[in-house]
Amino acid sequence: MTGCKERHNQSIDVAYQLSATAPDSALSVLNDVNQKKLSKAEMARYALVYTIAQDKSGLDVDNDSLLRTAYTYYNNREDDSLYAKCEYYMGKYYMLNDSTELALDCLQKAADVSEKNGDRYTQCMALEKYSRVLSQTNPRKAIEVARHAETTYSSIPEASKSNIVYTKLNVSMCLLFADSVNEAEQKCKEAMSVAYEVKDSGILSDVYQDMASVLAEKKNYKESLWYSYQSCKLDNADQSSKMLNLAWSYLNADSIKQCNALLNTIQTENLSELYTAYYIRHLAAIKEHDYSKAVSLADSAYHYLEQMYGNQLDSKQKYYNSLVKTKYEEGIAKGKTRVLSWLIVIVSLLGLAIIVFILHSYRQFKSNAKFKLKTEKEKLLQEEKIHNEELHHKEIQLSAMRNFILRRIDTAQKIQELRGNKTDSVPLTEEGWEEIRLFVDGVEGNFVSRLHSTFPDLSDDDIRLMMLLRLKMPTKALALIYGISEKSIKQKLFVYKAKVGISGEKTSLRTFIEAF
Repeated sequence: MTGCKERHNQSIDVAYQLSATAPDSALSVLNDVNQKKLSKAEMARYALVYTIAQDKSGLDVDNDSLLRTAYTYYNNREDDSLYAKCEYYMGKYYMLNDSTELALDCLQKAADVSEKNGDRYTQCMALEKYSRVLSQTNPRKAIEVARHAETTYSSIPEASKSNIVYTKLNVSMCLLFADSVNEAEQKCKEAMSVAYEVKDSGILSDVYQDMASVLAEKKNYKESLWYSYQSCKLDNADQSSKMLNLAWSYLNADSIKQCNALLNTIQTENLSELYTAYYIRHLAAIKEHDYSKAVSLADSAYHYLEQMYGNQLDSKQKYYNSLVKTKYEEGIAKGKTRVLSWLIVIVSLLGLAIIVFILHSYRQFKSNAKFKLKTEKEKLLQEEKIHNEELHHKEIQLSAMRNFILRRIDTAQKIQELRGNKTDSVPLTEEGWEEIRLFVDGVEGNFVSRLHSTFPDLSDDDIRLMMLLRLKMPTKALALIYGISEKSIKQKLFVYKAKVGISGEKTSLRTFIEAF
């Protein structure tokens, strides 16, 4: 037993060393490890190293079944050398699954602890992902974090110029999100200068793509189109995503014919890319004033959006079904082994004295009690998994509705601009409000009815605001819907605290409504 344990330790150590340079080999080594014989600490280390190897192989860690094992073990062990890495990968998992607050918490812990331990590589990775998540909610702070990642990585003696390019591009994108377009362009030029030194066509292609995005934001559509075209030309890999960006550039430059021609050449089964392609076609139809076609294309885009989220749910369901089946088969195998062991023991003890028989009976009783306890524990764990799956399903539904409303607002704005009616207000129709009410009531357990019952003095307009908060709509979107500034929205939310009886508390109205 001691020998087996040592071999497992050595296998995990070897896999950890291979994960940085040969992740596929690391996965091969880990697949030969007998997980059943690992201790709790070894299993946590195994789970984390397996996750690292997956990530280095280019696979997104969008399933937390294995990573959660490591996270549960390392969560309160900040002194462990693997703590920061575990927090980083958990944060990345939350980032991929739109759990913004949880992602920010994990990534900040990873950055702080790795800085304290002098692990600048992990610190830079955590800071880079942290800035990406922040760019959606707090662009100014995201710039600060991205610059910190850039300077920290540049201070590493053996820092790769390729990675320096991407740290600069990350700063550029954060500046772009914060509407600092000129600074974003300057930082992108810095990245381009380093990319020329690297002489890697793939890296230069990525730089050109980001430069195209910056120039598009500056309304310099001609140059943006040139950089987007060069980006596609330089990329020797699958170009679907960059071809879609080139189609955007053609659309912005009013080259509708070239835009549609390019979209016709794109062959992809990726639902996200199909959604983007139809959405670009939809905008092109609007520019051509073919509004009936635009509506049809918008429906097609939404179809792929629904299918994308539906497939995610199906894959999750298949995974959990497979997990339950595996656990059930393991239980059956263990049960058969246990029965066979007892039969051998019984046959061996037939000739022993009565005292031995009594001891055997006692041991059997104790074994049955442990088995029952284990069965109850497995049942509770299974119920917890189902509950977590339901919560995750609800979060995806809310995210889909939120994104759908935001895209509706964006489309309405673009139509208004094309018609020459610039406006800062994009109100929702009565049908839209009713659709949102039915959705929120269905997903959130009669949310509107519970609000009416608990706070009968709330008006219909008050209830509508609460529904948008329940959907976690950003302040900017609320400002567009109500036709007022973001500052006025924040004041409105503060005043509304009194209507739900929390005016003297530190809890924000958003937090209260999301937890209601």
